[in-house]
Amino acid sequence: MDGSHRWVSHSTRAILASGWGILCSLIVAAPILAAHSWHRAASVVYFFFSFLCHQIPERSFVLLGSPLAVCHRCSGAYLGMLIGCFVENHPMHRSARARRYWVLAAIGPVALDLAAPVAGLWTNTAFTRFSTGLLFGILISSLVVRGFREFLQEAHFRWMRDDFRLTIARLVQSRALKETSHE
Repeated sequence: MDGSHRWVSHSTRAILASGWGILCSLIVAAPILAAHSWHRAASVVYFFFSFLCHQIPERSFVLLGSPLAVCHRCSGAYLGMLIGCFVENHPMHRSARARRYWVLAAIGPVALDLAAPVAGLWTNTAFTRFSTGLLFGILISSLVVRGFREFLQEAHFRWMRDDFRLTIARLVQSRALKETSHE
């Protein structure tokens, strides 16, 4: 692995962890902002997450008297994505088939927790919603890290290739200018 690919590989986890960390912080920030009378700022955060989550207050953790910006399951999924950035899941990446099984393993508990109350098997709780979201986030994060790493490597390769072409073009142009100036 050359230096540029090594940089992309190491920085991918840091970039994604920073992004998921910011999202997790915003989830917790909404009720904190509301509790400190920063209602407009809290409303912006709640509004942002309203596109990503149903935000039913009874299905959300409460902090300082206000619900978090997302529900139990989404809280788990976002935290899981953050934790998953630091976990290397080599078995998942052995083949495309293995990745499909891992995706099913991530979705399975969530689907079971969603379907079981409908079937009358049990009533899901904050714990089951959060834990299935957490498991989902941790397992899926490995795919997101890999996909983002491949995207950055391709983008970096294209940038390097295009930069190389520009450098060659400039050298050819400057050489042509020197030759014409000597004539």
